[in-house]
Amino acid sequence: MFLNGHELVDIPEGMSCLGSSELDPYAGELEFPMREVYVSAFRMARHPTTRRQLAVFRRAAGWEHPSDTVVLDDPAAEHQADLPAVNVSWELAQEYCGWLGERSGLSFALPTEAEWEKAARGGDDRIWPWGDEFRPELCNSAERAENGAAGFVPVHELAEGQSPYGCLHMAGGVWEWCEDYYHSHAHQEAEFIDPFAARPASQRVVKGGSAYCTKEIVRPACRDWTNSYNQGGADDGFRVCVRTWR
Repeated sequence: MFLNGHELVDIPEGMSCLGSSELDPYAGELEFPMREVYVSAFRMARHPTTRRQLAVFRRAAGWEHPSDTVVLDDPAAEHQADLPAVNVSWELAQEYCGWLGERSGLSFALPTEAEWEKAARGGDDRIWPWGDEFRPELCNSAERAENGAAGFVPVHELAEGQSPYGCLHMAGGVWEWCEDYYHSHAHQEAEFIDPFAARPASQRVVKGGSAYCTKEIVRPACRDWTNSYNQGGADDGFRVCVRTWR
């Protein structure tokens, strides 16, 4: 089965928290009120998509960048190859999911905001993937710069900061695209079962913060957006999921 090096973890069906409660001292207005929703079972990539994985896709699709040759063909670039892919637009991430699906026979997609948040928090209302106390050594956030460790790191590092389901780098690293359109109060109006913001808008949801964001931003409940079409910032990446419910 063709998975291009992705390791998938099972996320069981069941209840999950969406947003923040007043007990989170860093919660923003757009995260209130916290809701409980039902999320169907799906599978989530354990790691963000890497530069190597995206380079394999672009080479196969005939969209290769000069940097892809370095990542794929230079043994000295092994460290760079395992860094998270960045400068990825929502459309490119979608193309990648479609390419994976065609070759694997699985329904690869970008996760919904609700799926992403469940994978990151384990279904409860914890503030960070590991719990309610911020620990800078467990994630790749701006706080690491205080110890001289700023910038991206390979996606297999910092495993101690994994989510309850075993997903790494869901606090910091890169902003990760979700399938949902962004609306400021979407989760307050969302359906109870498998919520998904389908009403069109010019932005899409991104989650998780990046290596350049502080502890307040790298909380899984934090909501943000990036312009979708033909854009992808220097810290915008993604991870894939597999679902069967739609």
